[in-house]
Amino acid sequence: MAIVLLRVDDRFVHGQILQGWLPATHAQELIIANDELAQDDIQKMIMECAIPCTVRIVIDTIDRVACLLRDDDGKDTRRMVIVDTPIDALRLKKAGVKFDHLNLGNISGNGNNKVFTRSVALGEESLSALRQILNEGVDINIQSVPFEKPINFCDLCYFPTSSPCSQ
Repeated sequence: MAIVLLRVDDRFVHGQILQGWLPATHAQELIIANDELAQDDIQKMIMECAIPCTVRIVIDTIDRVACLLRDDDGKDTRRMVIVDTPIDALRLKKAGVKFDHLNLGNISGNGNNKVFTRSVALGEESLSALRQILNEGVDINIQSVPFEKPINFCDLCYFPTSSPCSQ
């Protein structure tokens, strides 16, 4: 499996994906891993209609996507994977999906979340998931669109000296 981008984006399919990331990554397949969306046939149909016909789209639960990515021998397929939250990215990692980079794109916050950039606000549960992902050796950056300079997530956070960010 060639994951060309694993992205946390709570909007799933929108202009940044269609006009920016799909062309920039040359993805042949867009995989959306989300338990709720996998059960919503209307939302799935809307997203499927938005994707160019040259890109295959898969929308399924996190567990089934993990099985697909872990077990499929699609080494020649360029895949872009989108999850809703850092917690979902951690679920993929714990399920055996191999990735060494994680892109934080759009993560809406509520009043209790810490704002990192104009497009990323994280609560404590998401921060904890990102710490665990970092401890797995994954590089995490914040980047809304491909032509924007990526921001190293560790540059925005304070973690204890035992964190991968301090190495």
